[in-house]
Amino acid sequence: MSKVDLSVQTLLENDDVHLEPVNKRIKVYQLPDRVTEEEMEELSQTALENDCDKIIFYVRANQKETSIAEELSFIYEGEIRGFFQGEDALIYARYLNPARSRAGTGNVIPRLKELDIVEQTGDKPLPEGYEIRWADEQDADEMAALYQEVFPKYPTPIHDPGYIRQLMREHVYFSLIHDRKQLVSSCSADLFPEFNAAEFTDCATLPSHRGKGLLSCQYPQLEGKMKQLGVQTMFSYTRAASMGMNIIAKQQGFTFGGCMIQNSMIGSGLEDMNIWFKAL
Repeated sequence: MSKVDLSVQTLLENDDVHLEPVNKRIKVYQLPDRVTEEEMEELSQTALENDCDKIIFYVRANQKETSIAEELSFIYEGEIRGFFQGEDALIYARYLNPARSRAGTGNVIPRLKELDIVEQTGDKPLPEGYEIRWADEQDADEMAALYQEVFPKYPTPIHDPGYIRQLMREHVYFSLIHDRKQLVSSCSADLFPEFNAAEFTDCATLPSHRGKGLLSCQYPQLEGKMKQLGVQTMFSYTRAASMGMNIIAKQQGFTFGGCMIQNSMIGSGLEDMNIWFKAL
């Protein structure tokens, strides 16, 4: 992702605006107390000039931004409790193309609610023959190949080993599982130091090794690391149509927080993403 040149904007005076061209969206992590429609139109114009037709706003639930969001006709999509240093974040969207606001079919949440899913407690043992460890920069080439095989499209340039190395230098912790010497599963915790929150993300397992609970073995390792760092909240965005990833979130004690429509370029194209959060 890259940051919008804020010299073009009168909306914000900080660097909490991120341009994400692959996902055709702009993220605004914090709003000032007062925002005018003219300032919003300026941001919308910047988005369109960069081929983005969705703007996402993370606003503090206990501050004036909530009423601002309602006054400016933002669409509420969900929440992450505890996102801002323990304070709740409400997630709103402004769609610049009506077609972008149409939810897809196949969100698994209604079916998930019908299942009796038991929360996992304690560490889950790895299947025989598998080994788990932290990634380092020497693993980047192998990791990029894994992500390329699992995800032909992805919201970030995770297919680039150089990008993976950059992430490792910028508060992202990767957990890896090998079957003998072959990398078969990878996931990460992306730390947001300014908010004291971390995202459980970049989850990929080779098709031939799925159904063995490998990600369920990795998540506790990542959570333990985040607790050591004093992180208050973990959150995750899962593909709305993926029963497996939503089950894992539920099993790991996450709470469903809503759905972000046509949010991320993954799989076959822009997909809806379910929001999950967990207090550590």
